[in-house]
Amino acid sequence: MSAQRPLQPPQRFNAGYAETLGGLLLSLLLVPAAHARASDPTIDSTIDSTIDSTIDSTIDSTIDSTIDSAIDSAIDSAIDSAIDSAIDSASDPASNIREGRAALADNLPAQARERFAAALAQPDISREDRYAAAMGLGQSALWLGDYPTATTAFRTAREAAGDATAQQAADTGLAQALNAQDYPRAAYALVAPYAQGQTKPTVELLRAVQSLGWQDRSTPYLDAALPPLPQGYLGTQYRLLKDDMQFALAPQLEGNFGYSHDSDGLDTWHVGAAYRFAPFSRGDWTQRWGVAASTTRVEDRKQSRRLDDLSLLGQLRIGDNHSIDLNLGPGRSGRWHYLQGMARWTLQPSDSFGLSAGAERAPVPTDTAVANHLIYNLYSVGANFRPAARWYVLPTYYRQNFNDGNHRDGGSLRVLLSPYDVADTRAAIGGEFSARIFHSDRPSHGVYFNPAHYRTAQFGLVGVYSLSPEWKLRAVASAGRQVVNGAGAGVYTVGLSLEGRLPGNGRLELQLGRSSAASASNGGSGYWNNSMNLVVRYPL
Repeated sequence: MSAQRPLQPPQRFNAGYAETLGGLLLSLLLVPAAHARASDPTIDSTIDSTIDSTIDSTIDSTIDSTIDSAIDSAIDSAIDSAIDSAIDSASDPASNIREGRAALADNLPAQARERFAAALAQPDISREDRYAAAMGLGQSALWLGDYPTATTAFRTAREAAGDATAQQAADTGLAQALNAQDYPRAAYALVAPYAQGQTKPTVELLRAVQSLGWQDRSTPYLDAALPPLPQGYLGTQYRLLKDDMQFALAPQLEGNFGYSHDSDGLDTWHVGAAYRFAPFSRGDWTQRWGVAASTTRVEDRKQSRRLDDLSLLGQLRIGDNHSIDLNLGPGRSGRWHYLQGMARWTLQPSDSFGLSAGAERAPVPTDTAVANHLIYNLYSVGANFRPAARWYVLPTYYRQNFNDGNHRDGGSLRVLLSPYDVADTRAAIGGEFSARIFHSDRPSHGVYFNPAHYRTAQFGLVGVYSLSPEWKLRAVASAGRQVVNGAGAGVYTVGLSLEGRLPGNGRLELQLGRSSAASASNGGSGYWNNSMNLVVRYPL
C-alpha cells in the first residue's frame, strides 16, 4: 500500500483555458438569441417598447415624486413660518398696540378694542406698553359705547401712568366714561384739580356740573380754557356746554302752555309765565329766585271753572349735598282764595344714593271739586339708589289729606334701565317699570277719582334718538294692569317728547301723551286721557 500523498493547495486556472471556456459559453448563449431575433422581429419590437415605457414611467414617477415632495416641504415650511410669526406677533404687546392704533386710525374701533385687549393680556407687558394699551382700549370702548370696559381700562392706565401728564390724560378719559354712565360727582372730582386751561378736561367738568346743577362753578374754567376749533366732536361739545352754562347763569324768561282732554269730556287748559333772576352765591349757599303766574281753566260739557295763582320761586343749594326747591303763593277761583304751592328738600351725598322729602298743596283739578272748594295737602318721602350702573330705583311713600275729611296713604315705585346705545345709529333703548298703590279711608264718587283701593303696574320701553347735537327725541310705550276696588283692567301709556335749542340760546320742550291709567279726575275700564305741554325759555 503506497503512502498517502499530502494535500496540495488549489491550482490557478490557466489563462488560455479560461478564454476558451468563456468563448464557448458566450457562443452557446448568443447563437440562439441571434437566431430568435432573426426569426421574430415583433418580439424584438415589443421588448424594446416595454423597456422604453418602463424607463420613461420610472423617470416620470421619480420626477413627479421629487417635485411633489419639494412642494409639500415648501408649503409646510411656509405654514410653520406663518404660525410661528402669528404666535410671535400675538405674544408681542408692542405689535398689538401698533395694530390697535392703526385700526383706530381706520375707524375700526371693534378691531382696535380686540388688539389693545390682547396686548393687556400679556403677562410680561412693560409699564409703558401697559399704559398705551389701556389708553387705547379705553378710547376704542368709548367709541363703541362700552362704558364699563372704558372705565376699567382708564383705571388701569391711571395705575400705569409714568408722570402727572400721563395720569391727567387717563383721568380725563375716565371722567368721560363716568359722565356717560351718570356718575358726575366722581367725574368732577377727577378733573377739577387740573382742568383750568385744558380743553378736554374742561369739557368733562362742564358735563359734570350740568348734571349736578353746579353751573356757577364753571366760570373760572371757561375763562381759562382755550376754545377748540368749532369742527369735530370736541369743538361741538364745548360750544353746546358753554351755551348751557351761559343759559343757566343768566336771568330767564319762561312761557308754558298745557292742554288735556279725557274720555269724560273734561278739558283742562293751562297758560303760565315765569321770570327767574340770575343765581348768586354767598359762601356755601347758592340762591336763585323768581316769580311765576298762571291761569288754569277746567271745563266739561256743562260748566267751566278758572283758577289763577301767583308764586314765589326759589332754588337754594347748601354745600354739595343739600338743595331746596320752593314754589309758594296765593291762588283763587272766583271768590275762593287759598294758599298753594310746593316745597322739596333733597339730600344727594353721592352718585348712587339720595333722599328727599316734600310737601304740596293744590286744588283738586276737576270742575266739581273746584266748585266745592276741594283742596289737598300731600306729604311725601322718597329715595333714589342705584344697585348697578344702569339701574335706578326710586321708591316714594306719601300721605294725602283732603279737606272733605278723606285721608289717603299710598306709594309709588319706578325702576329705570338706562338706555343702551344702538350700534352705528343715533338711537338708544332702555326700559322702565312703574307701579302705584293707594288706599282711601273715605271713598266717594262723582267729585274726583277716589276709590277705596287702587293699584297699577306697567312695564315699558324707552327710546332716545338724537336728531342732531341740538335736538333730541324721546319716546315711551308701556302697558300693564290696574285694579280699582277689585275690578281689573288693562292700561297703557304712550308718550313723545322733543327737546332742543332755539336761536338766541333759547330752549324748547314739547311733550305729547296718552294714557288709560287713572288720573285725578277719573279712572277705570274705558278711561283715557290725552295731554300736551309746551315750555319755551330764553336767557336775558
